Amino acid sequence: MRVLTAAQMQEVDAETIARICPGLELMERAGRGVAKAILARHGGGAGTGKAVLFIGPGNNGGDGLVVARLLTEAGWHCSVHLLKPARELSPDAAKNHQRLHAIKTPASLLTEFDSTRPDWPERAREDLADGTLIVDAIFGTGAAGAPRDRAAEMIALANASGRPVFAIDVPSGVDATTGQVAGQAIRATETFTIGVPKTGLLFHPGRAHAGLLTVIDIAFPDDIISAHSSPLFYNDQNEAARRLPPRVPDAHKYDAGTLLVIAGSERYRGAALLAAEAALRGGCGMVYLAVPEGVHREISVRLREAIVVPLPRTSDGTIARDAARALAEPLARADAVAMGPGLGRHAETDLFVRDFVRACIRPMVLDADAINAFAGHADELRGATAPVVITPHDGELARLTGRETPRETLAALAHTVDSAARLGVTLVHKGAPTRVATPGGSAWINATGSSALATGGTGDVLTGLLGSFLAQGSAGRRDGAEGTPAFQTVDAACVACFLHGRAGEIAAETRGLRGVIAGDIIEALGPALVALERVAAR
Repeated sequence: MRVLTAAQMQEVDAETIARICPGLELMERAGRGVAKAILARHGGGAGTGKAVLFIGPGNNGGDGLVVARLLTEAGWHCSVHLLKPARELSPDAAKNHQRLHAIKTPASLLTEFDSTRPDWPERAREDLADGTLIVDAIFGTGAAGAPRDRAAEMIALANASGRPVFAIDVPSGVDATTGQVAGQAIRATETFTIGVPKTGLLFHPGRAHAGLLTVIDIAFPDDIISAHSSPLFYNDQNEAARRLPPRVPDAHKYDAGTLLVIAGSERYRGAALLAAEAALRGGCGMVYLAVPEGVHREISVRLREAIVVPLPRTSDGTIARDAARALAEPLARADAVAMGPGLGRHAETDLFVRDFVRACIRPMVLDADAINAFAGHADELRGATAPVVITPHDGELARLTGRETPRETLAALAHTVDSAARLGVTLVHKGAPTRVATPGGSAWINATGSSALATGGTGDVLTGLLGSFLAQGSAGRRDGAEGTPAFQTVDAACVACFLHGRAGEIAAETRGLRGVIAGDIIEALGPALVALERVAAR
């Protein structure tokens, strides 16, 4: 699914109206989709509550007036608060205002308030007291800057009401492109965005204001959306399920992929364990875990399912440069490689990493100190024989590229895409949200994740999980002597990022945002995978 900026969405709207469908019909489709979703969430039937609707003068307000009409026809009591007098509504919104008042239902089910009256704030508070829910239809994608006067009061009343708030398209007060909030902004329980997600709903603080994000499909033509958008996509449940590697009923362990994990050091033993266990829990059939001598016995006891390979070590307890010989046999068996968690920094270890990456013929994911080993040598990544995925946070990416990640939303996205192209890798740019970019210029914004992931070791879990899907997708799919996989690195990246973020959300439901540790993410992979496999099986 494409992701658009506000300006791109307005271009899609305009061309669709000019070529395909009148604006009034698009408004009807949008309002009908939102009303249907609201009814599904609140009893699914008629006469079940009272909706308080805050209606702006533009087409977003027109969508809200359609919702008011349909809820009223379903037996709900609707109270409509107009930001501006009816004579100032946009043409299509004005037509839906007329339709609302023309419906043949008991007059008691519809109340309209004029917010320009001096006593409106008191009347609005009284009206909200027995409301079931609030619909925010004040401002849409075209709004910019801080809401003022009555609009700001409407937003403040909705936020303070204690009622569920459903925003249409974009929470009022949130910039639909950047996600920035200049003043008062709706804190929605759920946002029903129309057609496609907008960038401002996927980046903070807009993401936090949006609540649960649901896309209402109103049949914008794909060719029009493509013509007015960049190759930017939403990595949601459907996208991840589409990319999930297939698993046949009679699969054996080698069909499920073999992963070589190169990780750990005397100081950072736990990172290797987290990565290897995550790979196994993600569905990998076989995991070889290569660690420095001196820690391999302890790891063998703590993770019985992996085959532990001891490697020569430096005096600091990290992997020595001549470790490649000990890796020859497991590498020959592997479908993919994951390297970096807990490696530590040492001149020999850095040289080993760069030598290995240049020569390796298996797809690989690099994290942490495997990425740092290329600081000052980023050009060597382009010389890798096999496809490479890297998973840096902002600091690691800055060490590679020599450039800080910009703070502004569109500039940050452009930086991610440009870095992937410059480095010649699939780039998993970890953050809130995490972005996946390919060297060819396409990018995906991940739908899942929360601050529950802000704890040590969660990056190691992501590395193991990503390596797991690289191995699963590549097993039995090598195209030639060099082992180039038919399965794409971006497939593994999108699946792993979605599941990793979703597992964090699931873990937080019982542990709280502050109580989640990396091991909890691994435990929560089970329910996250079950849900994704169900979607993939549809």
